[in-house]
Formats: sequence, structure tokens, C-alpha cells
Amino acid sequence: MTLRPPAGRSASVAACLGAICLLSIAPAAAPVPQQGLDPILSAYTTGDHDVVARTLLTSHDFRKLRLLDGRRLERWLGAWSSVKTDFLLELVDQASVVAPAYVGPLVTKGQAYVFSRGAAVGASAQDDAAERRWHLIAAGVLQHRLMGAQIVGYIDVLETRRPLPAHTAVWDPRLALARGIGQEQVCRMIHATARVDRLLSEFEGKAATPPAVRQMAIECMEKALRFLEGAAAREEVREEARTRAGFAAFQLGKNNEARAALAGASGSADRTLSYWRALFLGRVSDALGADADAERAYQDAVRLFPDAQTARIGHALALFRLHRDDDADEAVLAARRVRAEGVDPWETYFEGDGRFVDGWLAAMRKARK
Repeated sequence: MTLRPPAGRSASVAACLGAICLLSIAPAAAPVPQQGLDPILSAYTTGDHDVVARTLLTSHDFRKLRLLDGRRLERWLGAWSSVKTDFLLELVDQASVVAPAYVGPLVTKGQAYVFSRGAAVGASAQDDAAERRWHLIAAGVLQHRLMGAQIVGYIDVLETRRPLPAHTAVWDPRLALARGIGQEQVCRMIHATARVDRLLSEFEGKAATPPAVRQMAIECMEKALRFLEGAAAREEVREEARTRAGFAAFQLGKNNEARAALAGASGSADRTLSYWRALFLGRVSDALGADADAERAYQDAVRLFPDAQTARIGHALALFRLHRDDDADEAVLAARRVRAEGVDPWETYFEGDGRFVDGWLAAMRKARK
């Protein structure tokens, strides 16, 4: 499993060349003058939901608004407003595309802002929905940017300020999973230097890891496993929590525990999640010497995503171990024929809920109309 850097989500851009094309389209909306946040917010509140993406095109645009000046931003935000909460999410999302350095500070300020509702939770269904949406999407953007340590801290603060079950209204079930995903991301950063054969199997045979770093990586993954097992108590995210727990246990060399977790995650209607489960079950079966089980698991993954090279390579190796050389040769050729632009969900595994952010934002904008 070779992890490639996650591709960033790009804004939708329409380009047209030639005089005929220029005559056939309506002129694009003019950018809002850079006079601070008020004119951008004003356009947003009238239903111009593209104004942030159209106006803040570079990190320089964010810098001109002085969004890293925490006190200035607090004064501008003022009293609680569900409109400003949604607008902040637009700023965070656009920053993740063009100005990543602003994501962390904006999320921190945004979390404090939604807490400014104080004891008002439950008093307004609309405001509860806005806060719930804020926590979910903000955590999703942090996951997309692989900001694992901040995700873990975010959920810790959320549990302190909005403890369950008293404030269930502002919790989405996926937030129970977010801390485990964040911890996985923290561990992955350690794994970049912790090249040990059982911590991440793709590092087998490479340079030895200093014992202190190896121990740090193991303790990190054990913590992630605890978070993920805790998240599995929530029925809505149980399948993904068990799938991720299975992969975490596998990395720790707990192969039987990993197989049990993955077996308990069957039946998901989420095709991406089903792919991860099949892929990890193949790796665990490999480690247990169950070559026939591994071959079947990899084949399941290939059926789900035929262009996924990770699964195809695993399938070919399993066939070789089963001495099905002709089938293995064909599987290798099939892996080489995979389209370069083909989808392999393994590449988005560590982004967690980042894969949902665009859809959540679209639903938010639709609700604002």
C-alpha cells in the first residue's frame, strides 16, 4: 500500500477560449471589493454563496482581511449569529484550498464563537443545527488537511464544553469518530520515520527504526485504537470505526484482533468503506498466512473499484502465493492497465471525513436559500 499525497479539493473553474465562446456566455459576476468582511458577508446573506470563493483567491486576499488578528476577528463576529457561523465555514473551506495556514486559526476562533451561545443549546432548533453543522464541517476540513493533533484537541474541548448526553443536539455521530481519525493522522506522521515491519506493513524490509521512535509510534497507534473502539459504541459510525480499528490493530501486529474487528464491520452500504474493509482484510489474511482468504478479500476490493491499483497488486501477490501463476500474470497485467485517473479509495483513507465536506457544504447552502 503506497500512500500518495492526498489531492486537494479544487474550486470549480470554467475556462473558455476564442471569440465565438466569449460572445456566447454571460459575463462572470464581478468580485466584491476588498473592503473587509462586511461586503462579502452582505453578498453571502443575499444568496450569493460563491462570493467567498470568487473573492478570496489567494493567501494574499486572506492576509488583506487580517484574519489572523484574533481580537479583530472576535470584534467583527460580535454576538452569536447562525449566518456568521455558516459564513465562517465558507472562509475555512476556501482557506483550505488557497491559504492552508489560515485553516487552524479560523477553526479555533470559530469553535470559540459557537460556544459563545453559552447555555442556549436546546433553545433554538435552528441555532442547534448551525452549531452541529459547524462542528461537523470544521472537523471534516481539519481531517482533509491532515491536521490530526488539532482534531484531537478540538474534540477534547468539545467534550468539555458540550458534554454528552446533555448536549447531544450539537453532536453529530461522526464527531465521535473524528478523534480516532485525528489520532490515526498523528500516528501516520510518526510512521513517516518509524519504518518498522509490523507497524506499517508497507515499510517491511526498510531501514531499522530507533527504539524510542518505534515505541512512540506504537503508543500513538494504541491510543488511536482505543479512540476507534470507543467510537464503535455509536451505531451510526460503528462500521467505519470497526474498519479503522481493524487496520490499527493490524499495524500493531494484533492480527486476530484485527480480523475480528473487520469481520464485525461487514454489510456497509458505503462503497468506499467496503473497499477499505476488503483491502485491510486482505492484508490481515496475508499476515495470518491465509492466502485463499486474502485472494478473496482482494478480489472483493477489485470488484468494488476496478481501477484501484492497490487492490489489484494485492490480488496479484495473493495469486502468486497460491501458485496460480497464469492468473497472477493476468492480474499483474490488469494492474498495469489501470487508468492513471482511476479511483483508489486507499488514497483518501487518511483524509477521513474530508471526502464528505463538499457535499455537506452544498447541503448547507441549499438550506440557506
